[in-house]
Amino acid sequence: MQIINIKIDIKKDAWNWWHACNKVSYGVDWKRRINKKLQTEIAGKTKKEAFVFLIPYLKKIYKKIHIEKKLEEIKKIFIQNNSAIFKRMEKVTGRKIYRNDFSIYLTTFPRGPYEYPKGIVGMPIVWLEETYIRTFVHELLHFQTYAYWKKMCLKKLKNKEFEDLKEALTVILNEEFLDIIKWRDNGYKIHQCLREDLLKFWKNNRNFDKLVKYGIKIYPKYRNHIKSK
Repeated sequence: MQIINIKIDIKKDAWNWWHACNKVSYGVDWKRRINKKLQTEIAGKTKKEAFVFLIPYLKKIYKKIHIEKKLEEIKKIFIQNNSAIFKRMEKVTGRKIYRNDFSIYLTTFPRGPYEYPKGIVGMPIVWLEETYIRTFVHELLHFQTYAYWKKMCLKKLKNKEFEDLKEALTVILNEEFLDIIKWRDNGYKIHQCLREDLLKFWKNNRNFDKLVKYGIKIYPKYRNHIKSK
């Protein structure tokens, strides 16, 4: 049985704020998700400089939102859904879950970072609780893709292209997990055409190994579209 540990780590939370405000990925400028006053304290700063502001700021937020209580609430949500999440993921991917323990770190920035192969997921508690399971399942599918298909993908695709495909593959969550995740996984705008193509294939096959191979085959058709976004 896989275990999900829910944790609070203010330094990981601060890192998410700092990293997000100094990075654009998949066509998203993450700092735009917070107000401009906060942006000026973080964007363009070194991590050390940003932490001088962020650690005291986050301590105040934690106190205001009663983060320890939030932690217990999220634990209950995942205890109730733990078995269904992992059994379903094994069925959908056709592979065993690649590790037995996972960690969820609460974050107060609206971005969910992750660390593979450690099985670490950042959970944005500024989002509604209906998104929590979706966030974890989204990252879990990424982890399975890394564990079992990355090596094969990189024989045909560049690393950045593999990352695009990995993100687009989450479109199948809306077919196979919607009763658990509640809210649809919309993905990134730059991947929508690729996602639609993958979804059509999935509906006719429902074999993840074949889906990844199909994704490798069709990616060149969408390469320029993704780059232009």
